[in-house]
Amino acid sequence: MPTRPSLIVLLVLTACEPPLGETADTGPRLVPWNPGLPSLVDDVGLVRGYTPLRSIVHLHSPWSHDACDGHGYEDGVLDEECLAELRDGLCRLSIDAAFLTDHPSAAALQPFEDTLLMRDDDEAVQLGGAVVANRIHCEGGHEVLWLPGFEDELMPVGVQGTPVPYGEELEDLYNQSDLEAFEAMASVGGIVLQAHPEERSLEELERRQDDGLQGVELFNLHAMLSPETREDIYGLDAFGWVEDIGPFTDEDSTAEPDLLFLAFYQEQGPNLERWDHLSARAPTIGIAATDAHRNVMPITLSDGERPDGFRRNMRWFSNHLLAASTDVTGADEALAAGRLYAAFEALGTPAELGFWYTDTDGLDHEIGATAAPGGTLALILPILSTGSPQDGSGQPEITGAIYKDGELWQEGAGSWDISEPGVYRARIDILPTHLTGFLGADPEPYMHGYPWVYTNPIRVE
Repeated sequence: MPTRPSLIVLLVLTACEPPLGETADTGPRLVPWNPGLPSLVDDVGLVRGYTPLRSIVHLHSPWSHDACDGHGYEDGVLDEECLAELRDGLCRLSIDAAFLTDHPSAAALQPFEDTLLMRDDDEAVQLGGAVVANRIHCEGGHEVLWLPGFEDELMPVGVQGTPVPYGEELEDLYNQSDLEAFEAMASVGGIVLQAHPEERSLEELERRQDDGLQGVELFNLHAMLSPETREDIYGLDAFGWVEDIGPFTDEDSTAEPDLLFLAFYQEQGPNLERWDHLSARAPTIGIAATDAHRNVMPITLSDGERPDGFRRNMRWFSNHLLAASTDVTGADEALAAGRLYAAFEALGTPAELGFWYTDTDGLDHEIGATAAPGGTLALILPILSTGSPQDGSGQPEITGAIYKDGELWQEGAGSWDISEPGVYRARIDILPTHLTGFLGADPEPYMHGYPWVYTNPIRVE
């Protein structure tokens, strides 16, 4: 049923703009950069009657062998410092649901409850008398649901137990992608997704979809940084991103380090093509995958954090679930239904987004739904939430488009009569002029449109 611009810039803007936090109809607002994020419920409110839950999908804890510079779990010892950094990031960013996806080579060898990594005042969440998740109680009152999952050949998330005893048998199962594996993962509540679809052929993805694959990644952070993927799939310079982020890593720069994401962020066409192709065959969830490991670039930036730190990576984007409740059931149900949109919050948090379909009986169908032809499809463009950083100089340019069966169909906001079947999804772009003061001495290279929001589709059939 929701900081660091230069001191001079801040002083100048403060002198000529309304007081911090004041909403003025006559001019832009000044909201300094915040390394954290306010809760969606407080900052955005209900979205068409649903509670928005900020979720991270595809995230590695120290149980993953390649997390924490490869030292997450060594000789039977877990890296507690790395775990503390991950937990701190979840709390500071007001993450509501963290769908963990650890590699089975370590995680599947542990008792299920150990994969929840409960500490201190955490609360075991039970369903049907069994512990299925961890509720982290953050300082300040925010709560984070820690939902275990795995990533190998497949990526089942929100699993609520083990289909076979933990140990080598479970590890082997999570390394499989046959029908038996799909059925086993589904038997313990797993929502089975595909990581890195850009590395799979359409034929293989179709086979997996027929066996039970429920969704794919429309964007994966590591795909923008992996030398092989950049070069072989996206046609980019293998290590070009290292040079691209230079203006944000220079110790003398006034650019906000968190915004280094804009230096390499772009739409991942191969992922979207696969998502659209599979969506034409059957309902297919699309998620933005953080894939944070904290193992890419062990240097410290001017704010004292690494470029690949958990908090920084999770600050860049998330999946906003439209949930009927804030518990495990609500998060799982919203994800499984595809009732979500990917929001790239490095550019700001979207508020007041509306994308729905009204059928011939006057019933509204939300993102992720399936309905019959003859109704009306509507799109309302979002605005920046009140908590989104803004340098006070101006408002961003926000544009929208609707894609039908993977092809551009309509541009702008409005409503349209739908007489033909199709798979309709919305994409919202943003020109981030409101971030000019946070982008250092030369913001011009970043003053272009970026994909800001991808909604999951509404199917008309």
